[in-house]
Amino acid sequence: MKLKYWIYAARFHTLPLSFSGITLSFLISKSRVNVNFNVYILCVLTALLLQILANFSNDYGDSITGIDNFKRIGPKRTIQSGFLSLLEMKKAIYLLSVLSFLSGFLLLYQSIPFKKIFVFLFYFIGILVCIYSSIKYSIGPSPYGYIVGMGDLFVFIFFGLLSVEGSYFLYTQTLQMDMFLLSSSMGLLSVAVLNINNMRDLDNDCENGKYTMAGWLGIKRAKLYHMISIFTSVFLGGFFIFLNQKTIYQWLIFILVVIFLIFHVKRIFFLKDKKLFNLELKRLVLITFLYGLSIGISNFL
Repeated sequence: MKLKYWIYAARFHTLPLSFSGITLSFLISKSRVNVNFNVYILCVLTALLLQILANFSNDYGDSITGIDNFKRIGPKRTIQSGFLSLLEMKKAIYLLSVLSFLSGFLLLYQSIPFKKIFVFLFYFIGILVCIYSSIKYSIGPSPYGYIVGMGDLFVFIFFGLLSVEGSYFLYTQTLQMDMFLLSSSMGLLSVAVLNINNMRDLDNDCENGKYTMAGWLGIKRAKLYHMISIFTSVFLGGFFIFLNQKTIYQWLIFILVVIFLIFHVKRIFFLKDKKLFNLELKRLVLITFLYGLSIGISNFL
């Protein structure tokens, strides 16, 4: 039975990134205006489908280019291990592309009034771009995930700006500058998650033509880059709370989660065994989700 291999290929431990920013945006929106819960559910569904599409595409693309080999430190891929064939994964990528489009279209139908036709078209094009980018990260003649800095940039945009600010507009039909702070904050944490992945497989990636920020910087500077990304994110999140402060409890909850981030950075700096990056990646995904919840829920207090 191959269901367990499809679940494995979806990389469930990374999926909280999909709805971390969307949930944070929903909680902030809910504290300000009346929000349609169905729009939130469709946002989450669309984001999950897009991330699974990206994970499937990554499995497929890295197998073709040879990035997935016996030297890879990260979790074994389903195609590399022989659990799924290239044809099966290709069909799954087509299916996920269609499902992502349908979910995204239904989301726009539910959230954007017909009179805002240009906004609808803008988001409609955005959905197509998201689907294309999910696939193009590691598939095609020039996958952007193999170009220095491009993977980080697109993760920042999709898991930060679009996830938070983009969904906030769908909830409220407005744009707020303070939400840009949270968009950047969540985007930087997502970049840090990607950076762990790239630090872990730095040597193998460089040998096989995948040039990431970690590969360009080297492991020592990549760890510094990691620290700067996380602490800049914390500063932006703290600035948002400062602008929207209601009670001291907002700071207490925020600081509690920041402590987990500080310990994470400390472990990354002193980490020697690259296999341990896998554990830190899972931890940071969970902390990122809790970080978003801490700001969102505390905004109600």
